[in-house]
Amino acid sequence: MFEWHARHPDKGDRFRRAMKGVSKSLDPADSLIQGWFQQNPPTDRTEVVEIGGRYGFASVSMVEEEKTPLSFEVRCDSRDFLRRGEALVGSKSKSRIAFTHIPSLLDPLPSDDSNTVMAYMIRNLFWNWADDDAIRLLQTLLPTLRASPSTRILVTDGVSPSSKEFPPHVEIAYRRRDVTTMTMHNVKQRTQAEWLAMFARVDPALKVSTYCAWIAGNADI
Repeated sequence: MFEWHARHPDKGDRFRRAMKGVSKSLDPADSLIQGWFQQNPPTDRTEVVEIGGRYGFASVSMVEEEKTPLSFEVRCDSRDFLRRGEALVGSKSKSRIAFTHIPSLLDPLPSDDSNTVMAYMIRNLFWNWADDDAIRLLQTLLPTLRASPSTRILVTDGVSPSSKEFPPHVEIAYRRRDVTTMTMHNVKQRTQAEWLAMFARVDPALKVSTYCAWIAGNADI
């Protein structure tokens, strides 16, 4: 599907605008991220790095808040995504956000990250990744966490509720989404237990805290 949109830019742009609208109205990812930063204000480190964030949606929405003391960097292996993301940033905010092309998301991190980065954000990236690939990416972040114990990894992504966790009329909305992602992308949405099992494979010492939001048939963890 994404390859087809790349070959038909007009349809691809329409699809991106539609997904952005869905994200704003139904996806709780940004509110979860913003809530976390409100509860955990920066101290000595103020840089936030968004990994593979398509157009940097999380960073772009936060950098436009004039009161935030944070600076942002979006690292992505697609120059096209970075170009589109940079175009979304207002002129007053451009000095506080950088868009950096990297050959691969699995490349080793800059050594200076351990001195500057407060948090890595991974927003809605892993939903169509195999566990092994997601684990490999998370493991590239471990050297910074070991050198800087206060640095955090923030992962927001879809979660499929367990059977009978909601009334039938609510659960059917989640199952409809699960079937859609399976038929369109050959992807099975993870349950919370499956997410936690995957994180446990990254490193036995990794501590995981979960924050869930359930909105109109869409859930993020």
